[in-house]
Amino acid sequence: MTAPVLILGAGRGLGAALCDHFLCQGLPVIGVTRSPESRTLLRERFKGMGARFQVESLDIADRVASRRVIGALENKEPPTLAIYTAGYLAARKSLWTLSWDQIDRELASNLTGPLFWSVELSRLFLATGRGGHLFFSSGVVRTPRSEWGAYGVFKSAIEALSRQLALDLPPPLYSLSVNPGRMSTAMRHVACPDEDPSTLPTPGAVARRIGDFCRDLMAGSGRFHNGKTLSMEEIP
Repeated sequence: MTAPVLILGAGRGLGAALCDHFLCQGLPVIGVTRSPESRTLLRERFKGMGARFQVESLDIADRVASRRVIGALENKEPPTLAIYTAGYLAARKSLWTLSWDQIDRELASNLTGPLFWSVELSRLFLATGRGGHLFFSSGVVRTPRSEWGAYGVFKSAIEALSRQLALDLPPPLYSLSVNPGRMSTAMRHVACPDEDPSTLPTPGAVARRIGDFCRDLMAGSGRFHNGKTLSMEEIP
């Protein structure tokens, strides 16, 4: 049986597009999305894929619910790659103008959730002797800009998390991050409401490029890219 790809943040945008890409390539996919509504939409969208597509609805920062799903993975074919597309931007503001509720929500989606899943999945990867992590970074990490508040801070921390995992994971396990760049998504509209979305790449176009790269990672190049922080232009 082919090991599945695990996609956290599968409900929309790049996450949903990656689900579509991998399923069309014949790979099984496990999607995790935050809301029951998006889970229903994903099931309808991919109903023709049968058992090759599974979807769970939970807050990835909820450790109890997350442990339940991860525990179930241990009793099935564990994923060969975890892709962390989950992200949230409350608003483009300075840190002190955000409410603590907004900061906490960004912290949960952008850092706390990925941190928990990557730690628990690393234990699973170590037990099975294979697997890797692909995190998504942001251009505001390499080129910090004003009014990116908590989002920029937490994306910087995601790159640090990926590099730390890369240092500690033994071969053939791996971890790396990619900045997917600008694309036409709901979160991009929150960040840049005056931008014309027709001038941006679609999530589907970005997913095809990243998805092909992921196939190479799973085929054996993962350790070669271990510890890297790549832009779309740097993806082979």
